[in-house]
Amino acid sequence: MARAAGIGGGRVHRRQTPWAYYGIIALIVILGVVGTLSSRQRRDHQINSGGNVPPTIGTVWQEGYAVYACGKFLDPVSIKAPDPQGITTRTPGIINIDPTVKAAAGSNATLGKFADAVGMKLNAAELQVPGGHLYVDGASCEGKAGHVYVKEFTGTSDLVGQLYNGAPRQLPKIDPALIRLHNNALLTIAFVPTSAADSIPAPPKSVTSALTALEKQQASSATSTPPVSAVTPTTAPPASSSTTR
Repeated sequence: MARAAGIGGGRVHRRQTPWAYYGIIALIVILGVVGTLSSRQRRDHQINSGGNVPPTIGTVWQEGYAVYACGKFLDPVSIKAPDPQGITTRTPGIINIDPTVKAAAGSNATLGKFADAVGMKLNAAELQVPGGHLYVDGASCEGKAGHVYVKEFTGTSDLVGQLYNGAPRQLPKIDPALIRLHNNALLTIAFVPTSAADSIPAPPKSVTSALTALEKQQASSATSTPPVSAVTPTTAPPASSSTTR
């Protein structure tokens, strides 16, 4: 009887629900969902936050460029269809920067946006113009290992450039595709050995001349807008005289 009572008591013993365990699992799930949504919102904000930083939507900028590989300039990129984001080329050697969406405005107006629009491959390790040779980091260039560089010049008259490269060197370590575009400046996208990086040339004179012409045209358009003509008061016609008898 004692044995039966012991067995029966064990069968009727109630199991406790592990609420603490379930609570921890639920907390982990909630934190994961919140983290994912927060990360997505930050990314969307970065993409769509043209903000008030120039170039804003509606801005009309242009920057001269050239592609220089192993001692020679390559032909400028030409495309027929405009880019829907507003960063493209319509004149050989000129980057047209006319943002139409926030994703291409402000800090989002980068050299990578232009490269994507025209079909150019550009990153810290690769350079290729549409239909051209693919230059890969470390490949032979004038008998030495070549690397991708971008040299940006402040204007058509000041040819002291700032050099960028994604590789570890005494340079700003930035992916060339992330370099921001500027108005009335010049840049050269290059694939050269390290020994030739400091002597990367500015874009040729044809690009400089085209940029200067566009700059003057833009300035002329801004100053030649005709003023609103004053409304000339209408003079009422004289009343017809009546004949008196």
